[in-house]
Order: sequence, then structure tokens, then C-alpha cells
Amino acid sequence: MDPKVRSRAIQYIRTWLEERYAEGDVPGFVVAVSQHGELVFQEAYGYADLERGIRMTPQHVFRVASHSKTFTATAVMMLAEEGRLRVDDRVVDYIPWLRGHKDPRWANVTLRQLLSHAAGVIRDGVDTDYWALARPFPDARRFIEEMKETDLVLDNNTKMKYTNYGYTLLGMVIEAVSGQTYRDFVCERIIRPLGLQHTFPDYRPDDNQPAAADLVTGYSRPEPKARFPLPAISTQAMAPATGFCSTAADLCAYFTAQMVGSGQLLSDESKKEMQRPAWPMLSPGAPRNTDYGLGFIIRRYDNRQVFGHSGGFPGCITNTLADPQDGWVVTALTNAIDGPAEAILSGVYRVLRWFDEHANADPPGDWAILEGVYANLWGRLRMVAADDALVAVHARGWDPLAMVEKLEWVEGHTFKIVETSSSASEGELVHVHVQDGRVVDVRHGGSTHWPMAAWRERMAEAQATGSRTGG
Repeated sequence: MDPKVRSRAIQYIRTWLEERYAEGDVPGFVVAVSQHGELVFQEAYGYADLERGIRMTPQHVFRVASHSKTFTATAVMMLAEEGRLRVDDRVVDYIPWLRGHKDPRWANVTLRQLLSHAAGVIRDGVDTDYWALARPFPDARRFIEEMKETDLVLDNNTKMKYTNYGYTLLGMVIEAVSGQTYRDFVCERIIRPLGLQHTFPDYRPDDNQPAAADLVTGYSRPEPKARFPLPAISTQAMAPATGFCSTAADLCAYFTAQMVGSGQLLSDESKKEMQRPAWPMLSPGAPRNTDYGLGFIIRRYDNRQVFGHSGGFPGCITNTLADPQDGWVVTALTNAIDGPAEAILSGVYRVLRWFDEHANADPPGDWAILEGVYANLWGRLRMVAADDALVAVHARGWDPLAMVEKLEWVEGHTFKIVETSSSASEGELVHVHVQDGRVVDVRHGGSTHWPMAAWRERMAEAQATGSRTGG
């Protein structure tokens, strides 16, 4: 992407996210974007702790939950590259207490099936109330006892069935093969070599991990309207599936290292194997655009395939994607159990792609002064110079490109709406009133929109006087 276009895209993202935080109901979030390893955007919004009034910063640490699976899968592939195991080995070859299980199907479960969630293993055990913080996460003893008594839920190697317990087993395989604790292995082989100073495999209340002091407070859903803080807890034996904590910047560096050609962590052949779709991720009534590889979620945005992972933990919802074609990594971290990490991530990535495909490095004529955000009582529109036309972009909720209208130049600062929704103002005019090199207002299909600063002044005046906002 041309640096000037990228700068314009980042500014669009910045103003959109500022608006979304101001208008939404999210305690806080952090968004970061990197390209080819360069951190080009990193902003924090809201609060890391509402009760103590601690503002969110990019340095705050989040529970990134199932991002942990990418670290665990990477560790397995490292051991495979060293010839210490094979991904098609049977898991019972490394977990002695699984041998002779009362369910004979366990004898055929392979590491590959665990990595791709195709082993048929129960998702979270028979008592999942630890996810509701009603009991502690299982320690190794309880986990082993439960697994000895738990049959496979589905026949192995028939379909994808997401399982945190399967990845907990993989953590035990790593310990059995490496002779190290899971924590020591991933710190020594992944975290420290990449310089991820704010990333660690699990939160431990009695730990001296310095970054743990920057852990955000996670929040519940509004119950019914007020959120309440959730305690920080250890995931114990389940750390390989869901324990990891990290920052947005660290995740950008980590997923950049996972790209083919980076020369970090693994060989390109191992990375291609991990990032190759293995099983479709199906959701009733939803179009199929997502697969699972070996530790990574693989998604398609239009014609572009990306890889990454999401994470859901009591109080934190997170998501990261990596676009190997253009070198993008986008990560969104929220500190609420209903945080819109997926919507933020998708919105930011769509804006990057849209600017790359449509925007000019240098807007024609004096169109650069027309670019900006304009508002009235009904909403906002963004004027952007794109290709050979000016466009008016309407955002709705977490969709930053809900409707993109093409404006054809007529004369001066007058344009005609030539492409838009059937329910909008096609064929009508847009008049941009410019005075002393600045936009005073925009008449869009007969409706006046003011620059954001002017609109906020009007709203403040209306609130103070109780007068109407229009006119």
C-alpha cells in the first residue's frame, strides 16, 4: 500500500473508532495494526479499570484465551521439526494414562486430529462451570481423572468439533516430549526469542511476572444495565488451550513471525501446513467462509484468505488476523465478556482493503480539503477521494462501510450522486460549501451536514438552551 494511502486509511480508522467508543457501551479496548512488522496504528479507548478510573493504554495486558492454541500448535510443530514427534502419531504414545481407555476409539486419536479439532473430544469437560467462575479451572489431577472417564463425543477424524480439552492434552504431550513444563517450553522457545515482553502463558496470582501487573479488569455483560468486574484467575492445566495473556503490539509481532517467509519460529513448510484449511467451521444458517488448520482459524474476506485466532474469556473478548499477501496484522482486544472484538477487527481490515483498492495517494485538484467527517441529526457521512470520484461513506454501528456512494463531479464543489442505495438520493446533488480553504457545510441530497467540530458545538448549544438542533 502506498504510504500516503495507508496514512489516510489509518486516519479513517482512528476517527471511526473514536466515534464507536463514544457511542458504544464497551468499558475499553485496544486496537493495533502492523504491516510487514511495522506497527502503524496502536490506540487505546476507554478504561482498563472502571472502579479505579484507570484509563486504557496500549501497554495493558488482556486475557487472549484461545490465541493460546496458536502457541501450543507452534510448540508441537517445533518438536516435529526436531524429529521428537510426528503430527500423525497417536496421542496414547505420549500420554500413558490414556492407554487402555474404556473407549477404544481413543487409541486412534492422533496429534493432528487434536491440532485441527477433529478428534471428537469433549469441548470443556462434563462440568464447565469454571467458565462461569463458579469453580476453579481444573488442575492436572482433576483433568486426568475426568479424561479417564470421558469417552469421545464423536468418532474421530469425521468432522471438526472445537475442544479446549483436546488442546489441554497437547500441552501434556509437549511436556512429555520436551521434559519441560509447558510454561518453560513456550517461554524459552517462542516468547523470549520474539521479545514478547508482555506475553505470558497464564495468569497466576502469586506469580512475579511483571506484565501481570498491567492486566486489565474484565467485565460482565450489563446485568441488567450495570457491568460488574470479574476476578483474575488461573487456567491451571488448561493454559495450553486458553491461558495466554498479551498486548496488541505483542500479538502483532507474534503473528508477523508466523507468516511464511519471516524466517522466525518455524520453517515455511510447517507454517504452510498449519495455515492450510483442514476442516470447515460450520455454523447453522451461516455461509461457509471459515476453516480450521493446525492451531489457526483460516478465513476468507472476499477473495483474500487470512489466518489468525479469536479468544473468549470471562471479561475479555479478543481477535487477531494476519494477511500474508499484504503483510497486515490486525488485532482487537476488549475487556468485556460481550466485547465487539470481531466487529472491530472486521471493520478495520475492511477499511484497509478498501483504501488499498480504491483510494488515491494524492486526491485530484483541491479534493483533499473536502475529505472529512460531517454530521447532522440523522448520522454521519465521510467524504473520501477515491479513484476518479469523490465518495460519501455512511457508517452504521460497527460497519464502517455500510454504504459507499459514488459522487460524480459537476462543477466547482458540486457533485452528483451516481451510485447509491435504491432507498437513498441517487441523481441528486451534493454541494460542498468551502470558505477560506475550509468546508463550512455539506448539502447532501438537500440535507445539511456540518463538520464534526461545528456539529458538536450545535449539539452542546441545543442541550444548554433546549432548542432544536437543525436549521
